[in-house]
Amino acid sequence: MKTLALILIALFAGVCCTPMKNKETLATLEPAVIQFYEQLKWFNGEISKDYVPPAFRSAYLDQLDVAERKINFSSISVVRITPDKTAKKAVVRLRVSWMEKDDNIVNDTLVEATWEFQGNAWYHTKGKVVDGPKIPVLFEK
Repeated sequence: MKTLALILIALFAGVCCTPMKNKETLATLEPAVIQFYEQLKWFNGEISKDYVPPAFRSAYLDQLDVAERKINFSSISVVRITPDKTAKKAVVRLRVSWMEKDDNIVNDTLVEATWEFQGNAWYHTKGKVVDGPKIPVLFEK
């Protein structure tokens, strides 16, 4: 009887704590997303690299360096953030206004980016163009 009671208590505690953990995880998502794109807009790799998985940071910084020489961002606006049910992944929709440095024509591109919660942090893991012209170097995949 005591064993059954302990099992029920453990099960109840596990079920009750999961939504709280998800809420805490999601509370860190929006600030991470906003910080990453604000720093990306200014090509600030020193801060924005912290929101890219460690294994990809070097390649990200290389891409950012090339992009800084080719394009300017007018604005990067977060349209919506949609977390999945597990609170371990989210899709972020962005509207990006940009121009190539040798062109000076403003382009508007709609981008969907995938963010994943790994360890204790949110990371931008991939992005794709949904509508509009492709942004050179960034969000190509």
